[in-house]
Amino acid sequence: MSIAENVARVRAQMAQAALRWGRDPSEIKLCAATKMNDAQAVRQAIAAGVDCCGENRVQELTAKLSENAYAGVPVHFIGHLQTNKVKQVVGKVDLIQSVDSEHLLRAIDREAGKQGIRQ
Repeated sequence: MSIAENVARVRAQMAQAALRWGRDPSEIKLCAATKMNDAQAVRQAIAAGVDCCGENRVQELTAKLSENAYAGVPVHFIGHLQTNKVKQVVGKVDLIQSVDSEHLLRAIDREAGKQGIRQ
């Protein structure tokens, strides 16, 4: 099954579930975990209608950002983030979903402050 076919299948399932619960399917966002996929596959997923991308490894995130793989969609960091890698993530993603300690939260806040942004 191609990426486009898979995205279409997931979208159809999402729409059915939304309607079953009285929700508007257009209100529901599809965020694809892009781990272990190259930049070309990410671009195909975006072209097929993915609303945002989630990456779980800093090294893969950095590589895909350098290849402009996520153009046009928000990027979420969804993996464990070590404090020594905070600088590589803050300001480069729209959302960090995996804050698992107050220490990490403070490191993110400190780096965001240095960059003059809110993360």
